[in-house]
Amino acid sequence: MAQTARIQTTHFLANSLTTLFTLTAAAAGGWIAIAATVGTDTMWRAAAAGIGGLVAGAGADSQIRPLLHALNDTAPTHDGADTPTVPSRRADVLDRLTDAICADAAQRAAIDSWILDRGSELPGSAVEWEGEKDGTARYELAFDAYVLYQPGPVPETAFRFVAPDSDEPIVLTSLLQLQELLQQLADGDAVQTAA
Repeated sequence: MAQTARIQTTHFLANSLTTLFTLTAAAAGGWIAIAATVGTDTMWRAAAAGIGGLVAGAGADSQIRPLLHALNDTAPTHDGADTPTVPSRRADVLDRLTDAICADAAQRAAIDSWILDRGSELPGSAVEWEGEKDGTARYELAFDAYVLYQPGPVPETAFRFVAPDSDEPIVLTSLLQLQELLQQLADGDAVQTAA
């Protein structure tokens, strides 16, 4: 019960800070626009301040929302009573490390999924990803296909589409591309690598 209240408080504070950040950025954008239009008609200065505030606020919000989404969906939900003890045997340590690698891979895939899905409608929860021992993660789709997450520095982080009878995974760049690839499978067509 206390853990739920703590999580709700954390979410409330995160939402409040996000709103404050967005409003601060909007105010700064409006102020910069006013300062940049010194010497022009007052009506144009007001319009520039409004547009500058909207652009800065929207830009700040689009950058902070994926982080807030990741915090809300991937926050740990265990309380202190369930904290595991330190293993004493070497085999236990290695098993726990393997489990941690798998959980970390699923968590990273969920957090980085905003690269494909800025609307946070699909693979955004660590529960939906299956972490692997090599640090990759899988998101199961229809038709025995799946999305493979391969972590790396931001430009190299890749989500790949893997079809059941495909020779090589296809790098995904958008949900539209994923939809087209799944439609090809649904239609019984061979998956086109130039999708």
